[in-house]
This record gives sequence, structure tokens and C-alpha cells, in this order.
Amino acid sequence: MCGIAGVIGRAAGLDGGRELVEAMLGDLGHRGPDGAGVFVDGDLALGHRRLAILDLSERGGQPMSSRDGRWTIALNGEIFNYLELRDELSGGFGATFETGTDTEVLLEACAGWGVEKALERANGMFAFALWDSRERELTLARDRVGEKPLVYALTGPGGATLVFASELKALRRSSERRLDPAAVDAYLALGYIPAPLAIFRDCRKLAAGHLLRVRNGSVAIRRWWFPENARPKRAAAKVERAAELRELLGDAVRLRLRSDVPVALLLSGGVDSSVIAAECARLDARPRAFTVIFGGDDRDARYARLAARRFDLEHEMVEVSARSITGEIENILRHYDEPFADSSALPSFALARALRGRYKVALNGDGGDEAFGGYRHYQRIEWKQAAKAVAAAAGLVDGRGAGAVGRYVESKALFRAADRARLLNGNADIGTGGGAGGKVSLRALIGRDEFLAQAGGGGGALKRALWSDRHLYLANDLTYKMDIALGAHGIEGRGPFLDARVLEWAQELDAGELVRGGRQKILLRKAYRGLVPDQILDRPKLGFGAPIGRWLAGPLAEFARDVGECRLLERVPRKRLGRDRMAGDREWALVAFANWAREWRATW
Repeated sequence: MCGIAGVIGRAAGLDGGRELVEAMLGDLGHRGPDGAGVFVDGDLALGHRRLAILDLSERGGQPMSSRDGRWTIALNGEIFNYLELRDELSGGFGATFETGTDTEVLLEACAGWGVEKALERANGMFAFALWDSRERELTLARDRVGEKPLVYALTGPGGATLVFASELKALRRSSERRLDPAAVDAYLALGYIPAPLAIFRDCRKLAAGHLLRVRNGSVAIRRWWFPENARPKRAAAKVERAAELRELLGDAVRLRLRSDVPVALLLSGGVDSSVIAAECARLDARPRAFTVIFGGDDRDARYARLAARRFDLEHEMVEVSARSITGEIENILRHYDEPFADSSALPSFALARALRGRYKVALNGDGGDEAFGGYRHYQRIEWKQAAKAVAAAAGLVDGRGAGAVGRYVESKALFRAADRARLLNGNADIGTGGGAGGKVSLRALIGRDEFLAQAGGGGGALKRALWSDRHLYLANDLTYKMDIALGAHGIEGRGPFLDARVLEWAQELDAGELVRGGRQKILLRKAYRGLVPDQILDRPKLGFGAPIGRWLAGPLAEFARDVGECRLLERVPRKRLGRDRMAGDREWALVAFANWAREWRATW
């Protein structure tokens, strides 16, 4: 967990943008409290905030330049297989290394193999900026799953200057803060804003698995990771697939335990975090485990205690009350630079606060549900698909093409299209995507995304739902939530289930090996039967979200009133939010948006 920031272009100023980048790094201080540095070369300035995890000496500081001075890099994240890559570079190129960092290994890999080859070989979570002083070319790259964020804006006359950073707050000096209607529409539907959209018209996010290049004033963006083309070798029998899965996850955990500082484990008592605990035990690692008891609900606690006892882990309970959240609600929402309605951000933030100053690295079970079919709505899809029922009414029709993906996403929307149009109150007509023109349509946006459209090209509704959640929800909600919550407290989260090898392998499984007959995570549970206690493997899934509807009627009621009406959206009477289980989520989405808009002074 670090922070990067930079500027390149004519508007960088006489100092090459140093003053601007130093100010941007000030906005990112929470991400890297262990040091800061700025590199300037002509009209480029590149900055870095450090959270020291590997090679804690000053030699590990960034930006880091190659010995010949041609290449300079600023890296946010980790390259987990850096030791293996270092051995290859030492043997194949005779490279020598002066630090014990993964940053130097990535720098040498890009110099020796080229950026694309280095990206393909790197197992990690990262967003980095690489400067080639000889070719005067800047490359920005983001990891496969979107674990590390990267936002940018084109500014100045003709958009001749590119400004970029790890968080949107660092771009506040460069943005006009005018809302992008497409982004607001997506937020009202999803509760988050998917890349490449950003809340402001003049800002964008670099999407997961993409790179951006700037050369001679021109900007080019392309995808470098193609999971749809990944075809890992499959074992012939199910028993062999279970063994393959254990091998993959075991190696993912092994790599993510590499650290020069102690590593903690976020142990929920669910299947995924318990599997990680099991793999830590097999590796003879004993990270200290932390479990949230949220709002007096200790249903997870007994399972977490069971896992901690089984794997001989020191275990600590973190109690989070509604009162403690209420006292910090504005600070929590302030760290999320865009409107963000996922209520599980609240307990995530509280848990991160409890670890602050004690641990810099924490393993978690993120990605297990998306990889192996852990959500309850997959059961409903499987039942409807098996029965060939009238799923079209629910948006789960077993059709073909990108439209099927749009129907699935709309079926999960907080606000349906007609309600979103009323909320936008005509602002959808002012253009989308920086003035492209035309009304906002979430389904149309998804349909134009060729990558997400891959989900509509084959397989049934369940396979498409899994694909969409892995590459839409996982890459834009879940990873963002944890990066911001942990980053706000100087902590790096590591998710073994987010290892690209695991995700690529899982996507080739038959849907019936994931969800069947009302059962979820079938293969994952089978693979760890006998290693993880049966009580954990067989327990029903519990969500990690806050009881937001109850809180809005109780401890958060005053906060919601203080936020007041949001002049940017049409007023919605509370009774029109519905009475179903999502009513509280809808109200929270509007409250979070209103608080964000007031904080940022956004306009249409």
C-alpha cells in the first residue's frame, strides 16, 4: 500500500510540476507514512508515498531509477513473485540488485523484457508509473483485478497535460468538479462507479488490466490482460481438481506471506478466510487473527474462534458499535472520494482502524465468493436456469449477447432505470462520457464494453452472472472498498483468492461445480473438507454489510437529516424508496451522495 502521483505535459509549469506533485502527495499521506519522494525530468514530475513492507531501509525509497538512469518507476502495491523474477533476471540478463524490494525487480523486468512481458510475468496487485527518459514515454499500468486504483485527468489547453494519482482527492486542484451523468446513473444503479468512469466529467479511472501510454502529447489506452483467452490446464477428475485448487490457493497464500513486517489475518469465520487460515497453518505460518463483532451480532464470532483454535492462531475480537461508527461517519465517507453506497465499508473501516499502528499487512478472503459462487443470488439464478422459468422478468433470461449482461446488472440495481431518470431530473440529457451526447443508459454502457460483453457470448445465466460479478463488482466495488478502508490507516490488504491464476482457473469450471441444488462453493468446500472444520464449511453465508436501514432510523437518523436535501438530484420521499430489503440501501445511497456532494461542492 503506497501512493503515487504525477503530471506530464506543457502545463506542468517551470518546475516540471514538482510543486503540484508535492501537494498531491500531501493528500495521499495516509497511504504512505514512511517516506516521500519526487522525481522531475523536463515536463514530467513523478511522486511516491511509501509504506515500507519490503527492505525497510532508505534504499527502498521511490521513485526508483535504474542504474543507467533511463528508467524511473513509482509503484503502488506488491509484486508477490518478485524473488522468482529476480532469479530469472539474474540468470538470463546477469542483473544485479542493490535492494531487497520488489520495486527494483519490476524496474529491471520492464527494462529487460519490456513492459508487456513484465506485466504478464508479474503476479501481484499494482498500479505503477514508468518513465522512459530516452524515448520520453510514460506508461501507467494497473493490475488484473483492480486491487490498486489509478485515476487521471487531462487538463490544460487541448488536454495537453495528464495528471494522475492513486486517489481522486489528489486531483482536486486539476478538476472542474462537474458531474458526469453517466457516472451518477451508474452510481444510482450499482452503488459504486465502475471504471473507466469517474464521478467528474474531466476525470477517468484506468480500468483493471489496462495500461496507458503518453508520448509526444498523445495518449493511448489498451487492455493488457485478457482473462477470456486464459485456458489453464484442467485436471481430468473432480478429485484432481480439488487437489489442483489446494495447490493454487496454497501457493497464492505462500506468496502473500512475503513481508519484512508482521502479517495479520482478517478472520470472519466464513469459508474463505478459514481456508486462508488453513493454508497458513500448512505453511507453518501463524498470523494474528482479527474478527469483527458488529453491532452486538456475534454470530460469526464462534466460527472464527473455532477456526483460530483449529489452526493455533492468536485471536482478537474487535467490537464495532453503531455509536462508534456514527461518530466517525463523515470521516469514513470523506475517504471515499466518489459517492459509495456499499454499507460494508463501515465495518471495514472500523476494522482497519483497530489494526492501525499494529500491522501494515493483512490477509483477507476477498474474491472467494466471486471466484467460487458464494452469493445467495446465484442459487436463485441456478434454480431459474434449471427450471427454464420466466427469468426474463427478473433480468436473468438465458439469452445471448451483451444485452444479457445488461439485464443481469439491471436486475440487481438499487434504483431501476425509470427511477434513476427521475432522480437525474433531466441532467441525463446534458451528455455522457465528457460530452459524448445522448441520454444515460447503464445497459447501453455495459453493452458498449466489449470485455463485459464476453459474458454474453456463451454459457448460461449463472456463468454470465459469475463473469459479471468478477469483472464488474469485484474490480470496482470490493477492491475499492478495501483499498480505501485499509489505505486510510496505512495498511496493505492481500487477498489470495484475487490471485489471477486462481480466478482464471475458476472461470473454467463448470457452473455445476460451483452452485448446484441450493448449495454454493461446492468445489471449494470439497477441496477443504477435513482441513477446515465441518461446522464452518456447512454454515450458511452471512453478509458483512451494516444494518443500514435500522441505523438510518436510529443512530444515523440525525446525520441523515443534517445532510439535508441534495440539490443535484430530484427529491425522493422516503415512502417511495420501497419496503423491500433494499429500501435501506436506497436511502443510504442518497444520503451518501448528498454528503459527498456537499463535501466536494460538485455541480452539473
